[in-house]
Amino acid sequence: MREPRILKVLEKYRAKNLRVPIIVEGRNDVNMLRRLDFRGEIITMNSGNSLVAFTEEVAKEFREVIILTDFDRRGGRQMRVEFERLFVSLGVHADTYLWEFLYRSGGGIRSVEELGYAQEKAKQRLLQQ
Repeated sequence: MREPRILKVLEKYRAKNLRVPIIVEGRNDVNMLRRLDFRGEIITMNSGNSLVAFTEEVAKEFREVIILTDFDRRGGRQMRVEFERLFVSLGVHADTYLWEFLYRSGGGIRSVEELGYAQEKAKQRLLQQ
């Protein structure tokens, strides 16, 4: 039986999150990642600060971050690009592979909150093999 790739990628990032924080947009995103057993630090973008102030604050503490904003055209995609640009300008490695993988996977995921459904769907496919 071949494990669906999304399960492998999520497992890789669960392990990575134990040492690298994940940047998300909101509390519901944090809740979903916790339900998916991500146990490391998850940082919610503080809407009270500008993106510049937020990234500068995070850069004081971390040399690498995982960016996992939503996948919608309006905000999430633009925010991911802007986060990446700002973090890199501050010398912080911005890991966007998980975001890119999920966006390009064709699973119709539009938000971090939908990851639970995508994981369950992949597990069902695995059981049907």
